[in-house]
Amino acid sequence: MHAIRAKLKEIEEKNNITILFACEAGSRAFGYESEASDRDIRFIYKHDLAWYLTVFPQNDVLEMTSGKFEFHGWDIKKALYLIGKSNPSVLEWFISPTIYKETEEVKMLRELSADCTSVKPLLFHYIKMGKSNLKAQKDRSDQKRVVYALKSILFGRELLENESLPRLTLPQLLQDSSLHEFIRMEGKLLFKREALREPEHFIRHLKKELTRLEKKAQLLEERRVMVRIRIDEVFRLIVRR
Repeated sequence: MHAIRAKLKEIEEKNNITILFACEAGSRAFGYESEASDRDIRFIYKHDLAWYLTVFPQNDVLEMTSGKFEFHGWDIKKALYLIGKSNPSVLEWFISPTIYKETEEVKMLRELSADCTSVKPLLFHYIKMGKSNLKAQKDRSDQKRVVYALKSILFGRELLENESLPRLTLPQLLQDSSLHEFIRMEGKLLFKREALREPEHFIRHLKKELTRLEKKAQLLEERRVMVRIRIDEVFRLIVRR
């Protein structure tokens, strides 16, 4: 953790920015990593006010790799726009259990992300991701895509029940779920990176769950929209500090 924070400080100094929020993302954040998994560090940053006062396009993404550490950051303006669009990536950052940096301004971002979460499109995102991963999985010994499909189901069920993303690891979510016992037993093996006993049967079960989610998603009414005035207010407050 010390090495990661030192690298974040180096990124700040090199790019003349202030990192507002940084977290672990991906497999290591949600408890389904393998020994070979990289560390995915995601962050939100801001520039000085003068940086935003230009008529010319600016780069709003920072990326760098250091060994097994991958750092990927978004400028606050980009992050706020995507929060307003209920972007799944940034919403997942805020539920990460491993936070490397969080300034007091992030409280506004968290509140905004909760209020802007659009359940229906977010649910369809996970359904599509689950179906795409199962369709693309050709090699049955490669379980990575099956993991993503199970993640899609677990996140989708949580969205339907609580209208928010879960603050639990995938193994915890699976354990607490009411999914078919077969899915829960095979899922435990999957998250431990052990061989599935009946992979084809397991995949058929996952496809059925995704179909059930899709039918329920189609019946939902969308109630939340991007509140542009509020998003702009948060942006101005943050960049003026």
